[in-house]
Parts: sequence; C-alpha cells; structure tokens
Amino acid sequence: MVLAKKALGQHFLSDPNILKRIVDFSQVGPADQVLEIGPGKGTLTQVIAERASRVVAIEIDHSLFKFLSSTFQQKNIEVLEQDALDVNFDAILPSPYHLVSNLPYNITSPLLERLIGYRKSILSVTVMIQAEVADRILAKPGSREYSPLSIGIQYYAHVESGFKVPPGAFTPRPKVHSKVIRLTWRNGVIEAPALMTFVKQTFSSRRKKLINNLCAMYRTKSRANLLSKLSASGIDTDARPENLSVDDYIILFKALGN
Repeated sequence: MVLAKKALGQHFLSDPNILKRIVDFSQVGPADQVLEIGPGKGTLTQVIAERASRVVAIEIDHSLFKFLSSTFQQKNIEVLEQDALDVNFDAILPSPYHLVSNLPYNITSPLLERLIGYRKSILSVTVMIQAEVADRILAKPGSREYSPLSIGIQYYAHVESGFKVPPGAFTPRPKVHSKVIRLTWRNGVIEAPALMTFVKQTFSSRRKKLINNLCAMYRTKSRANLLSKLSASGIDTDARPENLSVDDYIILFKALGN
C-alpha cells in the first residue's frame, strides 16, 4: 500500500470528474506533450495520457516512483525519479510542452517561479493549488489578497481562474480547498528580477502609504522628488502599495531610474 507523506505535502486526487475537468481546462490535445509534477498515484497521469501524445511525470518519492513504474506500461507515459525544484525540465522533455499538475502545497510558490524561467518551452501551465494561494495569484489591485505574488505572476502571464476543488476529492483530505488555474505567457516580457525586488520592498510596510515606503527605500532622494515621480507616473500620491497595477509598477520603477 502506498501512503501519502505529510512532509511532501501529498494529497492524492481520486475524484474522476475533477480529473477530467482539469484536463479539459488545460486544453491539451492529441498532438501535445505534457509534463506532470508530483503525479502521486497516477490518477491524473492516466487521464492526461488518454488525451496527449506523451506524458513525462516527475516524482521525488521513491516508493511512489516504484509504484508508478510498475503501474504504467503505456508507451506514451514515462515516469522519472527527480526533484522538480532542481531538475532541468528541457533536458527530460523537448520543447514545446504543456504542464498539467496537482502541485504539492509546500512547493507551489518556488515551483511557479521556476516555471517562469522555462516559459520559452512551456506552452501553458495548468495547476491545482491551495485555493488561498490561487486567489492571491488572481487578485486585482486594491483587494486584500493583492500582493507581490500577484504582481510577479501577472507580469509574466495571463492567469485564468478555473474551478474550486473541495477537500473530499482527495485522500487524505487536506484541511483547505484547492483551485485550478491556468497560465499562458505574455508576449515580449523580459526577465525583471530587479523589478520584482522593488515590488517586494514597497510591500514591506503594506499599511503605510507608498510614498512613505519609497522614502525609506530611497534615502538619497527627497520626499518632494519622490512625490514628483509619483505624479509624473500618473500615480495618486496617497496610494498604498496594493493600489498599483502591474503597469503602474513598471512605470514607477523606470521613473525612479532603477
């Protein structure tokens, strides 16, 4: 018997209707290759393989890897014992490919950051993640959930909300709801680690006005100068960090000469 390991954030998806809805939402077709991370017992793997030309599933748990290797004999399914936070995805699957996964909760954020780096190879990312994290990724300016994570993902990708999944669809049951989202990459976006650092710093004191945080960040610039930069960027001088859109942050970042 294969048991879920709490330390690896494992919750096995067993509801066949949810499995089908995930693959439907991914828009994967017969000509597509798919990368899956954390296949668990392979329930989603099987449904993907029925739609796609090839599936490569990455599993870090040795016992699950052995179980999956003995379970799947189809030519279009390959299971690899690898760490998704370390492996070179392009080395195990030629581009282009889609990613469809029920992600372990404990690696969601760092893994999404890694996937952004492979956006030239990955056509789309369809993942089921903790609903609270999904809501933060989807959040709009001015909402309580809006955060550097929202901006970081939305800068690189169009984010589409799928559907919510209750705890009862899993074994063992998680304590929280899950949600399926889909990412497709924006055209012409360049790597912007300095911009992302800037955004995180402006949110360091979320309840303060943006101008106060900027004054703490840019000690060599006067308050009057920073207020002038805000106005010239079309940003309300009384705005708080969560009031700015992704485009606002890009404009302000450039205006401040970073």
